[in-house]
Amino acid sequence: MLAATGIQRIASRFLPHNLRPLAKRLYYIGRNPIHPAMKRYGTIQDLYYWVVDCNLDTELLLQNYFSAFYPTLNTATSGTVSLFDKNGIALGKSEFSVGHCGAARMKVSQLLAEASNPSLGNYGSLEVNIAIPQEILEHIEDQHSLYFWDRFYIGYSNKKGQICFVHGVDKTHIYNQGDPYPVDWYGSPQNKKWAPEIPIDILDYRTFNVIMLNRTAEPSKVTLSLFDSEDRFLSWHQEIPPKGVHRFELNPEDTKTLIPSEIRMRIDGMATQYGRPMVFKEFRNGAISAMHC
Repeated sequence: MLAATGIQRIASRFLPHNLRPLAKRLYYIGRNPIHPAMKRYGTIQDLYYWVVDCNLDTELLLQNYFSAFYPTLNTATSGTVSLFDKNGIALGKSEFSVGHCGAARMKVSQLLAEASNPSLGNYGSLEVNIAIPQEILEHIEDQHSLYFWDRFYIGYSNKKGQICFVHGVDKTHIYNQGDPYPVDWYGSPQNKKWAPEIPIDILDYRTFNVIMLNRTAEPSKVTLSLFDSEDRFLSWHQEIPPKGVHRFELNPEDTKTLIPSEIRMRIDGMATQYGRPMVFKEFRNGAISAMHC
């Protein structure tokens, strides 16, 4: 399929300019022009970072977002949470129900306790898939193609009771309605670069974690580099498996060769254009914070 698609794209370059729009419309008959694998109805899902250790837990607050789009329809439905370890290996899948205008709340520590495979680490990735309600499917059956993407906020809490949130940033899987097996949104890593503008003062934190997710179908090689104003630098390299996640853990001891208040960061090998790193900060007073750079 990929080879045929590539041949078609190359062939289209030799068509007269006035025929290219027609060729494009013919190619996308029965498909969504955003992505050829989107053929009719379905959902698009993202991978999220989870962590469960002696201090932190991950909380899922999952709203029935279909209710906002179709408030007059019965949008009661069901969903699944799929857990993976840091290497993208499946740990288990949990089901939940969510009513019209309702929500479901669960902690990843509880889901791990019920998982079919034990986790060999204290962090990994997860995916949430809420099924399209039946009344919505009936309502949109005369449309050519329609897909839903819920880029929700995921929460992290500590033993002191503080919670912080961060939202999703990129696509990972396409679930076509009626097919339980997903299609990868991305094939190969795109090897993008990312450099946040604002420097950090590493002395403000007990630990400063840089979280990188690989949402592609192939391994991704990532390099995290730190620089100071005198051009001294440190770097770390990591290969992240497909659907895996890696956490670069930094603290003042790790970065003592750099000026602590003038540290700048750069990522080489970011797997996808929009899959920028998440930074997870643990402050000395016990507070936590999470954000995308």
